[in-house]
Amino acid sequence: MTWEKKKILVTVKTYPEKSRKHKTVVCTAGITDEGDWIRLYPIKVDTYTGRSKIRKYDWIEVECKKATDERLNRKESYKVREGSIRILENSLASNNGKTPWAERSRRLLPHVAPSLEYLKEQFSEDRTSLGLIKPKTLIDFYKRHPLTPPAKSHQFQKTLFDDQLFSVLESIPKIFSYKFRCEGCKENYHNILCEDWELYALYQAEGQKYPEDMDTLWQKIYDKYYTWMLTKDLYFYMGTHSLHPTWLIIGLYYPPKNIIIPTMQIATLDRWIN
Repeated sequence: MTWEKKKILVTVKTYPEKSRKHKTVVCTAGITDEGDWIRLYPIKVDTYTGRSKIRKYDWIEVECKKATDERLNRKESYKVREGSIRILENSLASNNGKTPWAERSRRLLPHVAPSLEYLKEQFSEDRTSLGLIKPKTLIDFYKRHPLTPPAKSHQFQKTLFDDQLFSVLESIPKIFSYKFRCEGCKENYHNILCEDWELYALYQAEGQKYPEDMDTLWQKIYDKYYTWMLTKDLYFYMGTHSLHPTWLIIGLYYPPKNIIIPTMQIATLDRWIN
């Protein structure tokens, strides 16, 4: 396959992880200007640090080609040509403390899938492995195992554009989960791991403040990811694991509840059935 240029709105970035071949990398998800979900990998962590960093909801242009070496052959996975990424514009990113929620939602919400069950069916049909869903009922946010202090990082990634150091945790506790129901839920509820970058960044930052007080650390995380999220119009970016078809929450989208978005149609079960 040959390289092709795509214009992509960045919506999700995973927490940096080590790669034998590419050192420290980030998996990125987004939606193309044609309305297709896409996964880009590998992208070096330098791309997301420094003064010239790519932020969530930046429009970028990238040279990429369909990944052919994945175990699951996921529909949206593309390899990135190193050095080909450039920022096109940032009108949907947060700037000067202001977030253009209405403009973001106008772009994103027409692509909301009816349910997690729908995404699972699509994976069986065509290897769909990315999507955005809205939980109908948020039941709980909890930890599957006791919380431990963040492990001290022994690796620091120096940015290309300034002298700041970006620490990379040796390990992160993949224990944070949401219980929720979505539209058309066939089970009592879903119980899904959350691997949102900002969640682990909060865990790391607050863990440095309260290294011996796990109760306070957990309360800080819970207050943001459950109590505060209840006040928002919450959506989950969903994606599958790279090695097995387990669905994960890879990011959160949480505009205010009171924004008005004219001339927009959100996906519903009726739309997909009829």
